[in-house]
Amino acid sequence: GGGYKVSGGLHGVGASVVNALSEWLEVSICRDGKRYEQRYERGKTMYPLKEVGECGDSTGTTVTFLPDKQIFEETVYDYDILKQRLREMAFLTKGLRIVLRDLRTDPVVEKAFHYEGGIREFVTYLNRTKTPLHDQVIYVAGQKGDSMAEIAMQYNDGYNETTLSFANNVHTPEGGMHEEGFRRALTTVLNNYG
Repeated sequence: GGGYKVSGGLHGVGASVVNALSEWLEVSICRDGKRYEQRYERGKTMYPLKEVGECGDSTGTTVTFLPDKQIFEETVYDYDILKQRLREMAFLTKGLRIVLRDLRTDPVVEKAFHYEGGIREFVTYLNRTKTPLHDQVIYVAGQKGDSMAEIAMQYNDGYNETTLSFANNVHTPEGGMHEEGFRRALTTVLNNYG
């Protein structure tokens, strides 16, 4: 039903796994001007989804959880790893706003990620320490059936290539058919033009 366009996986089990591995998990949803909430403890529903107030024009979902100490002997969240992954997610889903808040520090460290330009801004971010050979980021997007692709690229004065590919918003560092197909198509187009 279109959910895979911004999905972080293929099987739809992410939230249920986090729920099963948490002491508690709370979901707060703003939709159609109303706020709804539901709470789970060790995977069990504490109460059904209920309306708890109004949101005005705001929309979005907040998920808060505490890892279960009965399952995890030691739970360490690396702020820098989370920051990198959440930044990528915000670039990949243009218009999405993600806020990372580290409550373990005093003062609290907070970083918001929001990129209306999507992967175009991602390329600009990746090239921030280089000199681009052309001002505009090259951007193409297309859809065939229920498959879609977006490509953004910009040549720079460096000698090394940086290619980052993603499938269903998951980084694919070893490439895949999507990356191989892009490389072949780009080579063919440049050869034909030349």
